[in-house]
Amino acid sequence: MIDIRFLAIDEGRQQLSLVSTRDSVFHWSLDLADFPLARDMQRLDEERVLVGYDHGFFELEWRTGRILANCDRWNEVTAVTRREDGSTLVTGLDLDAQGGVTVLTLDAEEKLAGTARREGDYVRLMRVTPQGTYLLCTNDHIKETDENLVELRRFSAPGFEHAWKAERREDGSTWVSAGYGAFIAVFDAHGQLERRFGAVGQVPPGVAPFFYATYSFQADGTLLVANWQGHGADNGAKGAQLLQFGASGELLATWSAPERISSLQGILPV
Repeated sequence: MIDIRFLAIDEGRQQLSLVSTRDSVFHWSLDLADFPLARDMQRLDEERVLVGYDHGFFELEWRTGRILANCDRWNEVTAVTRREDGSTLVTGLDLDAQGGVTVLTLDAEEKLAGTARREGDYVRLMRVTPQGTYLLCTNDHIKETDENLVELRRFSAPGFEHAWKAERREDGSTWVSAGYGAFIAVFDAHGQLERRFGAVGQVPPGVAPFFYATYSFQADGTLLVANWQGHGADNGAKGAQLLQFGASGELLATWSAPERISSLQGILPV
């Protein structure tokens, strides 16, 4: 059994909820009509979470669902990252009206402090590595770049389609959720594909892997993965929504709330 409390973005019904899986309790739900295409979430401290959406980002009191602040300036924002110095990285497409993939740096007062741009027409969640480089999910491959978005290397695997999230681990490995490929790929410290797991044929048919979106590493070494099932409000019964994998890639448990969630896309344990 998966036993966690987490923030859940239901893309199909455009809702953000605080959920406890033990009894499938929804502590609160927030209508995202005013915050379209929310995709990214980051824990800021014991009380606050940063949520990125199409027009910008907002700060949320996660225990209550109360919105504390909102920055609404753009279109096609896909990822946000708050840095330790209080600055915020805002990633998306054409954010400065110059085209391409853009990463804006806002200072602690949310004033524009820097712009980086490169050619491209697709980007999803961006993550900063421990080395200070950026991992950009650009559809069928991952670009690792410097802060000026100059490509340093790339990661690709057969089946990547709308790859969603890449993250660098302490051992130097890079983990990627494959989007419509519906598997997790692990690259070694040299950038070579080491293994993939969670795909059709590697899990029971009832899981129905469709689109692996956000994932989260847990303190016990397991991995939680959101198995998104499509746009719209009636996808809840199509497959297992939240998957838990062991460190070796074995499926340990699943959880779903088909009456409350249509398409689970974003997850953040709190």
